Amino acid sequence: MQPTIAPSTPIPRQETVELVYRIFGDVLVPLEQVRERWFRNLNKENFSKALACGRIALPVTTLDDSHKAMQFVALDHLAAYVDQRANQAGSARRAQPGADSIAS
Repeated sequence: MQPTIAPSTPIPRQETVELVYRIFGDVLVPLEQVRERWFRNLNKENFSKALACGRIALPVTTLDDSHKAMQFVALDHLAAYVDQRANQAGSARRAQPGADSIAS
């Protein structure tokens, strides 16, 4: 069964979902753990700004309407984001002049 996500969010590869689950061990990943693992270059404030302006396109969710509620990223959204960024990097690489002539 495929995860249900917003129409604008691509469906992640099953392999990516499984790998991200092995890393974090839950379907909701605390936002701070995501930052510490994959966005170490950003402090909390800059990470929050990047999320708020859409530079990092990860939907943030809470399980409570309180301002103090813990923030999470859904596992399928995180996996889709990883896949999307990897695909963008691959496309950019292939678009570079002479990319085919470089030995691997």
